Amino acid sequence: MKKLIMIAIGAVIVAVLIIFNLRSDKGTKTEVTVTEVKRRDVTKTITASGNIQPKRRVNVSASAMGKITRLAVEEGDYVSKGDFLLEIDPTTYRSAVEQLSAAVRGAEATVELETATLEKTRYDYDRTLELSKKELVSENELREAKVAVEIAEARVKTARESLVQYQANLAKASHELDEVLINAEMSGIITALNVEEGESAIMGTINNPGTVLLTIADLSEMEAEVRVDETEVVFIDVGDSASVTLDAFPDTTFSGFVSEVGNSAIRGQLGLGQESVDFKVVVTIRDSIPDIRPGLSASVEITVARANAVLAIPIQCLTVRDQKTLERRRAREDEDGRGDSDAKAEAEDNDDGDEDAKDIEGVFVVEDGKAVFKRVRVGIAGERHFEVKAGLSEGESVVSGPFKAIGDLRDGHRVKIKKKRDTS
Repeated sequence: MKKLIMIAIGAVIVAVLIIFNLRSDKGTKTEVTVTEVKRRDVTKTITASGNIQPKRRVNVSASAMGKITRLAVEEGDYVSKGDFLLEIDPTTYRSAVEQLSAAVRGAEATVELETATLEKTRYDYDRTLELSKKELVSENELREAKVAVEIAEARVKTARESLVQYQANLAKASHELDEVLINAEMSGIITALNVEEGESAIMGTINNPGTVLLTIADLSEMEAEVRVDETEVVFIDVGDSASVTLDAFPDTTFSGFVSEVGNSAIRGQLGLGQESVDFKVVVTIRDSIPDIRPGLSASVEITVARANAVLAIPIQCLTVRDQKTLERRRAREDEDGRGDSDAKAEAEDNDDGDEDAKDIEGVFVVEDGKAVFKRVRVGIAGERHFEVKAGLSEGESVVSGPFKAIGDLRDGHRVKIKKKRDTS
């Protein structure tokens, strides 16, 4: 009997402690910071990195094979279109031209000889034909004279075809001889010189590229070539404004615009079987850059959307809550006639295992000392703020921190404003 009494007394004490704790919890207020909803300009930007290159550049490759016998430029030199750059040993090519020139002259002489022979056979045929009319020669002699003309005509045709072939070979050899003299295809700066006098140049083939002898670039127009992740490139359009910062000039920002958005994916390995998918984006730089060098590292910030004087909230204010949980809480509050969440209801919410629950985006607005969850619809996301399209009014106070408090807040919780945060 005494044991039962002790158990009953213990149960009463536990119940009293639970009630006391519940009442203490109801009186607890979560300290939060708040921010006033106000109008501001919101800009969505995409940042990427890469390097700068000239908009116009030419890689000069070898069109002939041989040793470089003359080199007239150095890296950093300015050249005009048509200026002499270098020469590849012309000995072999000059010899081929001389041989084929002689062959052409011989073919021309052959054509002249065969043409003269043709004229003689035609004369003989005409004479034989006149004699045949007078019955002074036989039909067989007339036929032989005619055949001789046909053979002479064929020999002239063959000689002329040979002449054309030799002339074509000579033109090809002359072109190859011209190729040993390399001149500038455009005006610009020699930004790369990959050979020295005495080195051998290799001519490219279908499967193997030839030797890139040097590079000429027009440094008056520069571009930044960057790689943008597949999740962000869909927001970029040709013509979007951009700003470019170079590591070499960290205190200067150059203006530009998107001039090209790549269509082919650039795939790379991130490790552990993961693959990155990027796309090339080219930004043309409007401003001139002093002492510029191709290949300098660049950071690009592309403006893809802008909204002026719109309602906005700090990014950290936006959170998500389960819609069914919110509806149950508000139904209980309407039944109880109070806005405080009791421990039992919170436990039920935390134990809710509804996999079909729908998360909704919103913020906590402070009203009469309580955090009230309001659903909002946001627009573009800037660096620090979201554009608010619906759900809030100008001047409302939204909970902006601390991060843990926003994560733990429940609709209807009592809050204490620690301070107002200025997010201007």
